[in-house]
Amino acid sequence: MDCGESMKVGNELITTLIERWRPQTHTFHLLIGEATVTLEDIQAIWGLRADGRVFTGRDHHVGYPDWPSKCRDLLGWIPDTNTETKQGGLLMTALINQTRISLGDDLPTYVYIQMARIHALILLGGLILPDTTGCKVPFMWLNAFEDPDEVQNISWGSAALSYLYHYLCETSMDKSKELGGPMMLLWKGTTQIGNAPRYSVEHYRDQISPVRPDQFLWTPYAHCILTDYCSDVNGCSLCDTYLVCWAYVEAHEAGRVRRQFNRYQDIPQFVDRMLKNADHLGKNDRHGKKGNN
Repeated sequence: MDCGESMKVGNELITTLIERWRPQTHTFHLLIGEATVTLEDIQAIWGLRADGRVFTGRDHHVGYPDWPSKCRDLLGWIPDTNTETKQGGLLMTALINQTRISLGDDLPTYVYIQMARIHALILLGGLILPDTTGCKVPFMWLNAFEDPDEVQNISWGSAALSYLYHYLCETSMDKSKELGGPMMLLWKGTTQIGNAPRYSVEHYRDQISPVRPDQFLWTPYAHCILTDYCSDVNGCSLCDTYLVCWAYVEAHEAGRVRRQFNRYQDIPQFVDRMLKNADHLGKNDRHGKKGNN
């Protein structure tokens, strides 16, 4: 997996892709057809499971007087509320500093579990589920890490894809000027197209527009040897379903991109999956709803 490698983020390329993103279908509309990031990509690239329990829950702590007390028990340290927390979350710098603490070999098991939680939160906040700032991790996510055995059953793949879809939609509809989510999933490695002038949105537009069907790699994993945890053994990638990441609910429209699964693409039937009439799902942004599950 390449999730740990440093990559150059092509802001101009992302801008060009967002111009072709359609919130109604959660796909990129190209002249050759529709394409999108699917659950198959999440599993093949990062090994994150598509099935399992949804990543959602309480936005408040239970049984603790405050969040720092919960950090003490789950992470093994009490963060300084002035320098290590910000707007309802832990700062990434504070979490990274905790990983520099050397652990011995004869410590109780719970100490290693606490350190594992810290590493997991860094991965979530910095790579898998980054917000527009990329500098903090919400306190409420700690609630998902209480039981170490249950963490592995969470559908982290669908949570990451829901987060990606959410921010692509927000930005494409001009609801947000800042972009969050796992943008690294939009390409693999450093992108170099021809001898393009650097920082040119116009160039990427000119390169993407004339792409022919035989130039587009529809099935990038067809000849890859993937480990079991990177393979979609349950066929979840082909499902038309909903993806959940806490308060975000987004549709997974696999039926519109069947060529990505080496299948015949018929004319897809439009289904309004934007949840316009489901205020309890589609419009829940958690503002002013502290304590709601």
